[in-house]
Amino acid sequence: MPTKKLVELNGEYGGWMEIDQAKVKRLASNFKEWLLKVDPNNDPFDFIKKDLPLVNSALNGTLKTPFNDSPHNWEIREGLLPRDYLKAASPFYNAVAGALLSPPQVIKKNGRYYAWTEFEDPE
Repeated sequence: MPTKKLVELNGEYGGWMEIDQAKVKRLASNFKEWLLKVDPNNDPFDFIKKDLPLVNSALNGTLKTPFNDSPHNWEIREGLLPRDYLKAASPFYNAVAGALLSPPQVIKKNGRYYAWTEFEDPE
């Protein structure tokens, strides 16, 4: 059952400052499953070299979050990456960045911004 938490935002609409680690681990596991199917001899975007270490860091709890340095920003902007990569990677990178799925109900307290959100229960 999800837990509701009051979490600080990075500015009024800048994203979550505290990241749901249970959600990150679930999404990292899904993304890793996709990455392990990539043929290392046919990996023109270096998914294994660039993404897999980040996913492993998320799984072992050492990825510093919020993490806003997706390794393929240019390729994404240029529309070069395969759809199946985007489907596997986007939820993970959005979660580790603390991206807002929709504008939250913002609470201003002592000059800082907060909002209620739900965190997944760790397994």
